[in-house]
Amino acid sequence: MEATTSEESAVNVTSVQQVLPIRVQDKLYALDLSFVECVLPLMELHHVSGRMPYLTGIMDYRGNSLAVIDLGIWLGLGATESYYNLDTPIIVCGNGQTQVAFVVNEVMQVEMVTAEPIQVPNSFEESDAPLKASLNLSSGTFLLLDTQRFFSINFY
Repeated sequence: MEATTSEESAVNVTSVQQVLPIRVQDKLYALDLSFVECVLPLMELHHVSGRMPYLTGIMDYRGNSLAVIDLGIWLGLGATESYYNLDTPIIVCGNGQTQVAFVVNEVMQVEMVTAEPIQVPNSFEESDAPLKASLNLSSGTFLLLDTQRFFSINFY
C-alpha cells in the first residue's frame, strides 16, 4: 500500500463499485450507482413558492411527488436555470426510504472503481462539502459525491 501524505488519507472501496459520472456546470462529479434509480429527460415541474433556492420544483414520479434539486445550486456553484431544456437530465436517487431527483448538465457512461485505495484530501473530511473522494476515471478526474447526504436535504 502506498504511503499517504499529511494532506490525504486512504479510503478503501469494499469491492468493485460502479459510479455514474456527471457534469454539473463545468465541474465533474460521480455518484455511487447503487443509489441511482433512473435518469430521465426534464419533465414538467410544478414550482413551489417560498422554497429553498436549489429546489427547482416538484415532479410526478410513478404517482408520487418528488422534489427536484438543481445540483449546481445545492453544491454552491450558483444559479444556472438558463441551461434547462427538454434534453436536460434528471437523476432520480433513492435509498430504500427516501427519493430525490437532481437536475444536472450531463450524464456520462457508467464506470467501474476497483478496490484500490481512493485518495481523500483532508479538506473533504474537514469541510461540510458532500464529497467523499477524488476518482481518476477513464474520462477524467471526478469528485465522488456523498450520496447519503442527499436524503437529508432540507426542501422547504
